Parts: sequence; structure tokens; C-alpha cells
Amino acid sequence: MTINENGFQADSFTEILESLSDQLKAIYGQDIDLSQDAPDGQYVAIDAKVISDLQDLALYIYNSFDPDFSQGVQLDRLLKLLARTRIPAKKSSLDVNITVSETVTLDIDYTITDDLGQNWIIQNSQEVTTGTTLVTFLSENYGTITLDSNATFEQETIVTQVTALDNPSSAVVGRDEETDQQLKTRRNNILEVNAYSTIGGIVGKILTLDGVDDCIAYENKTDVYDATLDLNAHTYWLIVKGGAVDGIIETISKYKTGGADTKGDVTDTWIETFTRSNGTTREYIHEMNFDRPTETEIYINVDVTKRNATDVIDTQAIKNVLTALDFNIAQNLTVTEMYSYIYQAGTNFIANNLELSKDNITFTSSLLEADYDEEFIISADNITITEV
Repeated sequence: MTINENGFQADSFTEILESLSDQLKAIYGQDIDLSQDAPDGQYVAIDAKVISDLQDLALYIYNSFDPDFSQGVQLDRLLKLLARTRIPAKKSSLDVNITVSETVTLDIDYTITDDLGQNWIIQNSQEVTTGTTLVTFLSENYGTITLDSNATFEQETIVTQVTALDNPSSAVVGRDEETDQQLKTRRNNILEVNAYSTIGGIVGKILTLDGVDDCIAYENKTDVYDATLDLNAHTYWLIVKGGAVDGIIETISKYKTGGADTKGDVTDTWIETFTRSNGTTREYIHEMNFDRPTETEIYINVDVTKRNATDVIDTQAIKNVLTALDFNIAQNLTVTEMYSYIYQAGTNFIANNLELSKDNITFTSSLLEADYDEEFIISADNITITEV
């Protein structure tokens, strides 16, 4: 074990075992039997294991003070230094038309079950009058619980006055708790607030806004139109995932360069108020634009082969790993790197012939390129796993 200006370096189990063996030989002689079957050999191995475990614990504690290496609760504690917390899990919500034959009060925890076997629960008791009333339900579980419109429901909590249940729109999908890796990425994005460039500073400040998951910006500093980006001269183009529109518009208004234009389909205003010397005020209206990312569901084809004839390949686990992936805006996907995620679902198979596509027609085994405002997402229905 070494602790110096270069940090903490733990010894390997083999190094510790050799060191203890050398010390015993120095005391009792070179002919001492330290083989695995000998009592002295087993004893020194036990000591080496204890020392190795303690050094690993010390190394874990040492690394936990670095946000890039910390995990779990320790990472949460370090994030407090930035006045931030881990984004919690959120339940999906679903608006359901409830038709009743007479006015009735639905008790708290009134539950219905969709045709996928998922439970939906109201959070507060609610009176519904004769006819049809739109009521909001939350999913029983946290995470990305999905449901299309016009699903079929059964009452888990039986209320005889209820005659029909229908959801006119799809569920608003919830989210899983932010993972350590997602949290570390967001922390690094937050630190960009100290960027030196104007555009970098805007991106950094937007990334600190509540609910913002990602932001990317493009800038045309020239006097001519940029056909590649479809961007006018002296114009910013910001693509922001998540966050409230008013906060994003205010941030752009405050920190963009004077005279620069903005591009985007999301348009709103921020009103700046000036106070004159006599106490009266005047307002200046800033109209700004930005865009939301264009979500593209990608298609994945992959072959898997059992390592042993008796192995069982859990294809659902592979799909679960892939659908849990989050990609940044304009992030290209190197196909070979996706293998590492697939193998997180198990080691009893060999994956090959992996291909990705944006349209389920043209597949690539090398690089899937994202457009400037594109964000890739993966749905389980778009993953084809063939056992060969």
C-alpha cells in the first residue's frame, strides 16, 4: 500500500501474500512450508485476504471523495456541494374517462388494471357525477410505465356505479431514478456554467435549470447563411431537452450576445423591466426561440449464440439493458460499443452481427449518425434478437 502525492495505491492480493510469505521465511527459514495444503500456508492466505479487503475498503473510501469515482449515497452527498440532488423516480400519469350511472365518491387508492396487467391508482378521493368525468391516475410503480390510448380496463377496486372506463390519450410516461452515470454526466454539464465563450456560458446556465436533461448549441458567427445547419447569419440555435420554457427563454435573453438572432420552433418572450430615476418603469420585451430535440426510435438487430448447450439466454434482460440507455442530443452511436451494453445482460452467450438503423430499412454495422437536433431512443418493440 502506498500513499503519496500521487494518491492512494492498494496492493494486490498476490503482492500481499508474497510479502507476508517473505516475512515468515525471514523469521522461520526458507524451508517453511507455505503451500496451500499446509496449515501455515492457509494461515498466511487468510491474513493476506483480510489485509487485501481492508486495503480495498480504504481505496473505496479514498475514491468516494472524487465525484467521478463515488457511488450511491456518497455521490449524493458530494452533489450537495453544487446545491443539487439526484433526480428522483416519477410515476406515469394517465387521464381516464370514468362513466358512472349515478354520482359516487371514489375512495383514495381506487385502482383499475389495464390490459397489460398494470395498475393505475387515484391519489385522492374524488366525487364523480352522473355521466362521464375525466380523472387522473398514477401508475402503481415508478418508472417508464407506458400505455397507449383507448386501452381496456378492469376495476381492481369494484365500484358498481362505474359503467365504463376509457383513456382518450396515452399515458404521460414517468421516469426511473437517475443513475450514478447519468448523475455524473449532469454534474459535468453543470460545471460548464464556467465556460469562457458566450455560447458555452449559455449552455452551461441552461443545464443548471430544473428539469433540463441536455442542451446543445450551434452558432453561425459569419455574415452568410449556413446551409448545413440551416442557420442564418449571426444566429444561435439551441436544442434543449426538458426544463420549463420560460426559464430557458429568460436565460437565453440574459446571456446571448446583443444583436444575435435565435432559431427554433419554440417561441416565447421574457420581459425586462427598467426603473427610471423618477421611480417609473419601462419594459423591454425579448422574443427568443429554441428547439426541442427530435426523438428518433432506432432499430436494433443482433444474433446471440449460447456458450453452452444447456445455457438459457435471457433476451428480455438484453432488451431491458438497451431500453434503459440514455443518449445525448446529436450523439452518434458506434455500433461496436453497443456490444458492451448487451453483455451487461449476461455472459453465457456470444453476440454478433449487431446492426442499427433509423428507419428499419437501411442498417449499419459501423456508425449510426445523428442529425444536429436528433436524440436516439430505444424501444423494446424495435429490438430483434435472433438466437442462432
